[in-house]
Amino acid sequence: MSTEAANSPPTSAPAKDQTYPLSQKLNISFSALEDRLIVRADRMQTEPVIMLFTRRMTLLVLQQTIARLPELSALDKTPAAYWQEVLQMAHQQAMQAKTDADKTVAAAKQLDAGDADKPKPTSDEKQSIYLATELTVQVNRDHRLTLAFRGLRMPDAMTEARPHQPLLAIPLTVDNVHQLIELLIVKCQEAQWHLPLDLPWLSPPAASSAPTGGIVLAH
Repeated sequence: MSTEAANSPPTSAPAKDQTYPLSQKLNISFSALEDRLIVRADRMQTEPVIMLFTRRMTLLVLQQTIARLPELSALDKTPAAYWQEVLQMAHQQAMQAKTDADKTVAAAKQLDAGDADKPKPTSDEKQSIYLATELTVQVNRDHRLTLAFRGLRMPDAMTEARPHQPLLAIPLTVDNVHQLIELLIVKCQEAQWHLPLDLPWLSPPAASSAPTGGIVLAH
């Protein structure tokens, strides 16, 4: 397990044992006003949370997930010369799976829209907002990548010293990791951040393979 902070130099020291609320879905958008990525997430057995990603945190997430793709894809013991083609195919398959899932969700929403008796969820529920400051990455034995975030509550931490709090942990399959990487790249392009990235596939994915929405759903 490795821990790296967004507001301090990266470190390989393990994080102290902490309990993180689990999440199964990240909804990511870009705020031009804040110049941040806005990550909304439901959490099990607690209230939803909003995390703000700076450019540095976004780059950190991308670097850490991309670096672990060979291990997640069981390529870590294979010569690197064979990685690119395999990872490119895996990325294309993951994006196709995302497209198929988006179509299923869209069809379900159309059915829900036709149900006039179904109560509509309230959208005015107050959510806690945190600046994401620390990322912990762990590869599990079942080849799932778990991302855990800590952060500072806003706007309190802007004027007062506050502790970094565990925000959420989300376990991701290999497909989910590819989808998250693609989504973050799309949002960085939207933000015009021009982050330096070394993608492990032969060529950038075509625009048509980009996620239709800003959601990564873990499964």
